[in-house]
Amino acid sequence: MKKIILVVLIGMLIFGFAGMVDAGSSITFPGNKLKISLVSQLPDPVRPGEVFDLKIRAQSVSSASRQNYAIKGLKIEMIKEYPFSVIESESYARDLGTLLESEARDVTYRIRVAPDAPDGVNRLRFRYSSESEANLEGEGYLSINVRTIESTLAIASLKSSPEKIPAGAQAELILGIKNAAPSSMRDVAVKMDLSGTPFTPLETSSERRILQLSPGQEANVMFKVIADTNAESKPYRVPVVLTYLDDQNNKFSRNDSIGLLIYSAPELDYNIDESKVYKKGGTGEVIISVSNIGPSEVKFINLEMMKSDDYKIISTEKVYLGNLDPDDFQTASFKIHVEKSNPQLLFGVSYKDAYNKEFNEKVELGMKTYSGSQAADYGLEKPGFGVLQLIFLIIGIVFVYHVFKGLRHKMSIGNSLMHAGKRTVVHIARFVLWFRWRNLKILPGRLKKMLKEDGQVR
Repeated sequence: MKKIILVVLIGMLIFGFAGMVDAGSSITFPGNKLKISLVSQLPDPVRPGEVFDLKIRAQSVSSASRQNYAIKGLKIEMIKEYPFSVIESESYARDLGTLLESEARDVTYRIRVAPDAPDGVNRLRFRYSSESEANLEGEGYLSINVRTIESTLAIASLKSSPEKIPAGAQAELILGIKNAAPSSMRDVAVKMDLSGTPFTPLETSSERRILQLSPGQEANVMFKVIADTNAESKPYRVPVVLTYLDDQNNKFSRNDSIGLLIYSAPELDYNIDESKVYKKGGTGEVIISVSNIGPSEVKFINLEMMKSDDYKIISTEKVYLGNLDPDDFQTASFKIHVEKSNPQLLFGVSYKDAYNKEFNEKVELGMKTYSGSQAADYGLEKPGFGVLQLIFLIIGIVFVYHVFKGLRHKMSIGNSLMHAGKRTVVHIARFVLWFRWRNLKILPGRLKKMLKEDGQVR
């Protein structure tokens, strides 16, 4: 009889406390008819003062002894209790309706953690009830991991070799990772996010791992990268993601970043783009082109033509060209008078690179000039009217004059041409003979006499 009473008392105790079963990540209700489990907690762990998403699943437990079993009017209510509360737009109580045998239904809560919540496992309590099952009334709880996450893992140092990476060049990066926490960390992953940057991993992946870091310990990880050939000279921010497990096997993730410099020295090319001066003694415009043949922008370009004995500068001496993008050019125009054949044009150039470093350089450009006949032959100038052309013109005029004279004297065309030819030859001969020494010797006296007579007439 005493054994029977003892069994009854134990059963009553079990029945009375079954509604407070501590399952941590799941709750199984009296009679093993309903089970509520934690599906996910994001983030996990959650920080004090943060909001997290909690998904729980209510499932009707199947049994061979229950056929076509259903839980009707099932309600779940989260109990508002420190350190947890739902956000203002949501309700604590949820009506799940009817659950058939083995059916499951998910419920999501958006929950806020109190700013002063203690670190560690905190209980989140639920109240449950059913219209069809009186013994499904009671409470249970789920375990929520709350932990203050400090910046205990960080990039302590960065060494880039070379420090300024030229476009198209390789570089070796060494990152120093330090554990500043009072506890150990393990399975530390260091991953560079190179998307959106002009860098590509070389010979290695973009992720490195450290097995373990003791408190205060620092370890180095090495990466090799190559910069794009057309990368612009400027600083680039490269995101780095650090993930690790703490001594309680909690996984943490932290976003950090490093700065890498790409630098290519400016490369400018100078040319005489056009010249309208072709020979010594000429005056005209000279157009100078300045081209950026490097991968980086060149800024604040000033071009100044320097004075020289080879030429005189007629126009302004300085021209401001501004900024030049890669594969772009600008022109400057100067007006000069050429004093010597094949002059050397001298220029002073000043500009700044992408990091505002100033450059000054001297440039010398050779300018080709030609003789008058060469310029005419090459089509650079229209042919001039020289002495030889003038002599032939005079001979032609004399010949035409005698032709018309013969026609006026009733000569035939043939006789007129013959007459004109003879007379033209006579005139040429007389002209040449006139330059005999005898005539040249008395020429000064005759000129003097002519001038004297001219003065008396006046």
